[in-house]
Amino acid sequence: MKFVIMLLVSVLVAGFLPPVYADDADHAVALSGYDMVSYFTKGRAEKGRAEHAYVFKGAEYHFSSAEQMQMFIKAPAKYLPQYDGYCAYGVTFGQKLVASPEAWKIVDGKLYFNLNEEFLADWSKNTGESIRKGDEQWELIMDMPEDDL
Repeated sequence: MKFVIMLLVSVLVAGFLPPVYADDADHAVALSGYDMVSYFTKGRAEKGRAEHAYVFKGAEYHFSSAEQMQMFIKAPAKYLPQYDGYCAYGVTFGQKLVASPEAWKIVDGKLYFNLNEEFLADWSKNTGESIRKGDEQWELIMDMPEDDL
């Protein structure tokens, strides 16, 4: 029941938040402008800067420095978040929810985002099982528009 209530609230809130991961022709800023390399190199969420922007697969990524940007350019798959940056806990339930760049965790060298700290805590209770379920669900929903879920 708790999840259902949180899901309903998140769907309402998600309509007011920008998407975390963007992939369109307008080069929308992905990850709300956060530098995804910083999660790995500095162990924290850090806003990127527009002067260190790089377009990859239709999305504009911002980095905190030219060095961080070069690290991404050399190995994008190493830094891109799982599930296209959608909430990992939501994906386990077959949903694409907007995630917060402040609610994150790196597991086995992979970056996962969640809607908020509460979702992150629930997802983290059994990370291995959460990832297994998320991977299964992602195969089913990854090509589906958010509105169709």
